[in-house]
Amino acid sequence: MSCSACNNACNQEFLRCRLCIGKFHYQCINIDRQRFLAITKEQASTWICPACSNVTRRARSNDSTPVRQGNLTPRLEDCLDMSCELSDPSTSNLPPAPSSASRIGSVNNATGKEEVTMDRISALLDEKLSASLSIFMENFRKVIRNDVREMVKSEIGSALKSIRDEFSETTDFICAEQKTLRLNARLASIDKISRNCNIELQAIPERKSENVLALLKKLCEVVKVPVEDVHISACRRVAKLNTTSNRPRNILVSFSTPRIRDLVLSATHRYNKKHSGCGLRSSDLDIPGEPCRIFVTEHLSPEQKQLHAATRIAAKEHKYKYVWVKYGQIYVRKDDSAGAILVRNRDCLDKIC
Repeated sequence: MSCSACNNACNQEFLRCRLCIGKFHYQCINIDRQRFLAITKEQASTWICPACSNVTRRARSNDSTPVRQGNLTPRLEDCLDMSCELSDPSTSNLPPAPSSASRIGSVNNATGKEEVTMDRISALLDEKLSASLSIFMENFRKVIRNDVREMVKSEIGSALKSIRDEFSETTDFICAEQKTLRLNARLASIDKISRNCNIELQAIPERKSENVLALLKKLCEVVKVPVEDVHISACRRVAKLNTTSNRPRNILVSFSTPRIRDLVLSATHRYNKKHSGCGLRSSDLDIPGEPCRIFVTEHLSPEQKQLHAATRIAAKEHKYKYVWVKYGQIYVRKDDSAGAILVRNRDCLDKIC
């Protein structure tokens, strides 16, 4: 702890005020070392600092005159309060001062006693308040830090929990969508494989008691592809996707292998190319009535058929020359010099311009 008068650190040679508990160097209260060493423990325990002595003296005095009487003999406690108040060493039980220097200093100090005492009181109060305020502010900062830490921890924890829940929901949704997409892709692949051996005969006029197998054999004969009965697994008309359409029902043919299917498609393509003016017609199959164009195509899924129809419409609007299907994929081409465009979905139709 520092000295209350000079604010320097106190060593073992100091006096403690019994009222304010402040420490004072013996030099700061104008006591020489010899006299300080002569002070007994009892006297030191009852010693009062100049600031507290001035306050208590004013409290005890009934003298309201502005000037103190000069012939008052100081009491023992007054002598211990401040060495400069001792005018006669014989009036106290303290050892006499070794020289007159302390008495001169005491008289000089007594002259400015009122002003110095107020400064000492102010410094003491500042010290006490500063210490108390420092402790209060430190405790206050600790409380604020703890409260802020807990608040931030709570807010961050809540935010992290919300983000974790949202992330879990998002990942669950993505996983479910991926599973759905994989399942749809797998089903589409299985459906495509199941149609690898099939062809469709479109726009062949319907007749009662018709023999669709004979029509198929006649078609293979016209396009010059020998097909035996063992190569044909099924041949029948199927229901319309659009019941309001006036087109005849399609004939679905299932061959034993994809190779037979590809041979029939290739031969039909060559025939249509050779007869580019009219292509394969119903009259070529000995079907009575007005001749009409007939088509031999791959067996597409309902979704692919809708995409194929939309592609033909877009190609017609933008004056594309070719639209065809190969191995279940839909292609378009502007003209003979342009490259082919693969139409995977309806978004690809935006490329047709």
